[in-house]
Amino acid sequence: MAYLSLYRKYRSQDFDTIVGQQQIVQTIKNAVQLDRLAHAYIFSGPRGTGKTSLARILAKALNCADGVTTAPCLHCPNCEKIKSGVSVDVIEIDAASNRGIDEIRQLREQVNFMPVESRYKVYIIDEAHMLTTEAFNALLKTLEEPPSHTLFVLATTEIQKIPATILSRCQRLDFKRIPVPEIAAHLQDVCQKEQVVIEDKAVHYIARLSDGCMRDALSLLDQLISFKGQRLVFEDILALLGTTLNTALAGLLEQILRRELSAALDIIEQLIIDGKNIQRLCADLLDYLRSLLLLSLRADRALELSAEDIAVLRQLAAQTNVGELKRMILLFARAEADMRWNPNARLVFELAVLELCAQDNSAQPAPSRAAPPKLSAILRPAKPEVPPPEAAPAPVEAAPEAAVAAGPPGLAEIKHAWPTFMSKIKQANPQLLYLLGEVQIKSYEDKVLTIQFKESYSFHKNKLLQPANKAAVERILRETYTEDIALAAVLEEASKTEPKPAPQARPVHDEQTAQLLKIFPGRVISR
Repeated sequence: MAYLSLYRKYRSQDFDTIVGQQQIVQTIKNAVQLDRLAHAYIFSGPRGTGKTSLARILAKALNCADGVTTAPCLHCPNCEKIKSGVSVDVIEIDAASNRGIDEIRQLREQVNFMPVESRYKVYIIDEAHMLTTEAFNALLKTLEEPPSHTLFVLATTEIQKIPATILSRCQRLDFKRIPVPEIAAHLQDVCQKEQVVIEDKAVHYIARLSDGCMRDALSLLDQLISFKGQRLVFEDILALLGTTLNTALAGLLEQILRRELSAALDIIEQLIIDGKNIQRLCADLLDYLRSLLLLSLRADRALELSAEDIAVLRQLAAQTNVGELKRMILLFARAEADMRWNPNARLVFELAVLELCAQDNSAQPAPSRAAPPKLSAILRPAKPEVPPPEAAPAPVEAAPEAAVAAGPPGLAEIKHAWPTFMSKIKQANPQLLYLLGEVQIKSYEDKVLTIQFKESYSFHKNKLLQPANKAAVERILRETYTEDIALAAVLEEASKTEPKPAPQARPVHDEQTAQLLKIFPGRVISR
């Protein structure tokens, strides 16, 4: 006999073995006991949560030889045929492959026939959202008033694609993601039956990776058993799946918070050498940042981590704040999206780390303490105050703010401190940074700074001069140069050496041309 995958071998066969859907199971059992079954149900929810399994169990409950019962015997011919998928009265339809109107018309013709060997005919339409609009319309009347011996179950992972006319004719039951502890307990039970020894830490980690999907969890366990045999440890999961241990993520985050770019890149290099997938690394880092954010917001009850991991998270939380964490999450989420189409995923990830580490510290006043400043302090706009001369020895090259504070800024001072100004623009409003990305400083006279756009950048110029944008730029100019500076913008003048127009053909006044002009009036004939 061919090998049977674990998720097929341990598929739920009765109501009591459905995991994580107690409310839905109780609803169906009560309906069976009280003879209040609806003629059509919609089972909606994430993949691998038991929708099709519960539909088959419902078919067994209606057609078991022991009668309509909430505890089918699982051994009678009807139960055996439904389990193996060969019952002529339980029809499973894959809507992804049979999505047209012709298949639904055939269903409508067959639905009126009485069951062959069972009490009820049960139609299970899997991935029902894949049906076409015409197929849904053809199903409407049958679904609204089916024969008394027929029951419909529509299973879908995308309930929003089901038409409202179908939803109104069915009783809807929403399946939820299975909690991690329940998946872990089920995996332990499966391992015990398969005589597999596995660490509790490994089981918990598989349950977390499955994202609430029991089928994914059993598939991962099956893959691990094929990889390492009957004894599984936590390191086997890391080696097989390329996932990243929380301690490595904590070390990477700590180097990013300290802005130690070289050390952060070394950690990334080592993880890649160890066989970690860079996209998986980014996903793991986002999950770790989420845990850190929840801890910072004092919502750590939602965390499913060990006490050791939470202790490490608390140490990291003391080095950052909520605003900084949100910024990091958005940046790495954007990097994760870019990796899907960029062939050099490692470069995308390293650029995100570089952007977090390589902040312009020169734009900030020198800290008064020996400890390095937090990223949150650098994100705040620098105050125009100049530290007293005795606070620190004068650097070899004065910071832009110090040069500006010596007196009213001139054109040279404007250009010298322009990188500082652009850094503050980036922190305050990235859209303004985009508008100012291609400008040149043209002049500075009478406290009016004139910038110049390329000739084809008229949209950028007009957008920048809108009142709100112009006021925001002038505010940051005032913070940077400690002077009220008005903003003006012009377009680059067209080149004076414009190409000469092509010389027009000189008319030829001969007899042949005269004849052609009669045939084609208004044309210029040239040789």
